[in-house]
Amino acid sequence: RPATIAIFSLALALRAAAAVALAPAPAWDGVLYERAARALARGMGYVTFMFVQRSSDTVPTAFYPVGYPAFVGALYRVFGEHLAVLHAGGGAVSALSVALAHRVAWRVRPGAPAHLAALFAALLPGSILFAPSAMTEPLFGALLALALWALVRDPRGARAPWLVLAGLALAFATYVRPQALLVAPVLALVAPARNDSLRARLRAAVVVTACTLAPVLPWTARNCARIDGCALVSTNGGSTLAI
Repeated sequence: RPATIAIFSLALALRAAAAVALAPAPAWDGVLYERAARALARGMGYVTFMFVQRSSDTVPTAFYPVGYPAFVGALYRVFGEHLAVLHAGGGAVSALSVALAHRVAWRVRPGAPAHLAALFAALLPGSILFAPSAMTEPLFGALLALALWALVRDPRGARAPWLVLAGLALAFATYVRPQALLVAPVLALVAPARNDSLRARLRAAVVVTACTLAPVLPWTARNCARIDGCALVSTNGGSTLAI
């Protein structure tokens, strides 16, 4: 644990330095994400304010992604609508993913191999430079790391509370990137299981998948009621196809 704290501190310091040095303004997709975060922080809901910034743009939308603007919007609501808050949030979750990577690596190969794996994650230039950006990857990576840590922290197999935690982490990850829903049963099947039997692995996969899907269904119901289609999580209006 002291090594985890030290590696987390190193990762956080590097990401904070990158944020201060670069202070990146939202660009491309990040412009929409940051606008959606501001709308959520102001209590407008997840609406078309993200496309055209008028107070009248309150038509409900499910434009991808919905989880990341909610994360930044919550930070804005507490600390104010400043880009420094966005930068700090990204750096914090990126550093947290490094700490969790160390804990996971320690379960696989304790000692120097785990330290080296975590240092690699902490020093990875792409991770450092991307952390303060208005993009989804740092948050998504941290949530995946949290789910994986919950599943492998006990070499005898995760107990029910940790399976639930893994599912909830993957539920929020699904809001950030919907493909996390497909990751849930796979992670649970390959993680250590009690008695190491197929039945135990299947049971874990069912629990994790159910805890991943259940928190998403209310949003799906909202989409069915408020927009012109029952999108499970999000849409992108054909943007990827247009590109």
